[in-house]
Amino acid sequence: MRYPSTRTAAFSLIELLVVIAIVAILAGILFPVIMNSRATARKTQCISNLHQLGRAMGMYLSDNYNYFPPWCASHPNPNAPPTPKNEPAPGIVTWDMGLVTDYLQGKKEVLVCPSNALPASVMGGGCTNKTARSYAIARYTQRPRGVNFWGGYQPMIPNPAKTVLLFEKGANLPGSWGDALGENVYQSHDCKGQPGYQETMFHKNGKNFLFVDYSVKWFEKGQGPFAWDSGRTTPPGNQNVGPGVCEVWGLPSEGGDWPPLD
Repeated sequence: MRYPSTRTAAFSLIELLVVIAIVAILAGILFPVIMNSRATARKTQCISNLHQLGRAMGMYLSDNYNYFPPWCASHPNPNAPPTPKNEPAPGIVTWDMGLVTDYLQGKKEVLVCPSNALPASVMGGGCTNKTARSYAIARYTQRPRGVNFWGGYQPMIPNPAKTVLLFEKGANLPGSWGDALGENVYQSHDCKGQPGYQETMFHKNGKNFLFVDYSVKWFEKGQGPFAWDSGRTTPPGNQNVGPGVCEVWGLPSEGGDWPPLD
C-alpha cells in the first residue's frame, strides 16, 4: 500500500536567487520610469501655475492701463546693494500680492512649483504675507532703476514672445531684491559671485518661463533665455552683462536687455 507523500514543494536556493535577481532587475527598470513620470507631472503642474499667473497678469494689465505690477512698492533703501541682508520694511508690497488677492481668488498654491524643495523661509514672499513663492518677476519689465513704485509699460516691449516675465527663482532669502525681483534667469539675485547665487535647475536641467505674451515654455540650461546675451555695455550701477541677464529696461541699442524683434 502506497501512502501519499507529506513532503511540501519548496524552492531551491538557485530558484530563490533567480527570483530575487528578476525582482531586482524589474525594480531597476521601473524605478527610473516612475521617477521620470513624477518629474514630468511636477513640471506640468509648474507650467499650469505659470499659465494661471499669466492669465492673472493679463487681467491686472487690463485694469491698470497696461502697466506691469511693481516688483516692490516700498523699500527701506531702494538704492541699497542687492544682498540677501537687504530685507524689505514691514508693509512692503511685492508683485504677487495684488494678483493673488484680486485675480487668483486667493489661490496662493499657484505661486509654488512642486519641484522646488527649498524651505518656505527661503521662498517666502513679502513681509506682510510670508507666502512661499517659487517665481520671480524679471527686472527688465520694470521702470528704469531708481523708480520702484510701479511697473513698466507692456506695449513698449518689442518682442513679447521672447521677453521673460516670470521665471523660477532659486535659493535666496526673502527680500525685495533677492525674492521679488529677478535679474538673472539662473537665479533671482544679482549675478555670479554674489551671495546666494545658484544655477540649480528644477526640471530636467531646465526651468519654465512665462513670457510677456503670456506663453509658457520650458528651456534647458544653455538655451533660450539662459543663452540670451544683449551684448550691451554695463551701465554704471548695474550688474555685469552676461547670458541670462534680464535687468535693464530697454533695447540693447539703448543699453537695455530686451530681446529685439527677429
